[in-house]
Amino acid sequence: MIQKASAYDTSLLYDIRHKGALILKKAVLAVFAAAIITVIFIVPLFKSSRYKPQEPDQQQETSVSGQAENIIDVPLICQYPALPSGCESASAAMVLRYYGADITAEEFASSYLTCSELYSADGRLFGPDPDMAFAGSPFSESYSYGCFAPVIVNAVNRIGLAYRAAEITGASLSELCAEYIDSGKPLLIWATMDMREPEAGRSWYLPDGTEFTWTAGEHCLVLVGYDEYSYF
Repeated sequence: MIQKASAYDTSLLYDIRHKGALILKKAVLAVFAAAIITVIFIVPLFKSSRYKPQEPDQQQETSVSGQAENIIDVPLICQYPALPSGCESASAAMVLRYYGADITAEEFASSYLTCSELYSADGRLFGPDPDMAFAGSPFSESYSYGCFAPVIVNAVNRIGLAYRAAEITGASLSELCAEYIDSGKPLLIWATMDMREPEAGRSWYLPDGTEFTWTAGEHCLVLVGYDEYSYF
């Protein structure tokens, strides 16, 4: 169920952690734009007996420029309690299930997501490049952080059945809505919790010796729609 936020709430597009969708007012897009990190598009390649795209029959046919509302009916998956750090896996499973895939967030995380634990050595913390692997485990909150778009792209494409994922860069929200949401295609978006300004989080050393700093409050969400004033 999609719940409207109050006029003073500028938080989430589609917040798995809070089991619902809140509204981001277009008046605060400057804050939102700063919070967005990257975007993924998942597309069905073909129809098969197991993986068959479903028709977005509850979607209203609209356009960003001239109409009032367009909200895609994407299945809701709460990452808790199984995946306390697994917003990326939950978001990916939501979009895959929207297209008819028989997959759970837990199955996605355990079978397809590349993960690498953090560890300490010589007084320093070491961990993976989040473009290459999930830092920690999505099944744990301890020393577990997340991953960036390329890891989820690879995980979706590793399924090897009816869907392919691709990373999108350089497009505005209105362009994304016009090209994808208006065609019934939800998007995975990397941003921050409550759309806060990105801040430096924990740092660790990558395998090549480079020091990396995680973005505090990183969060993966599903963009499902918009109306005249808000994005969902």
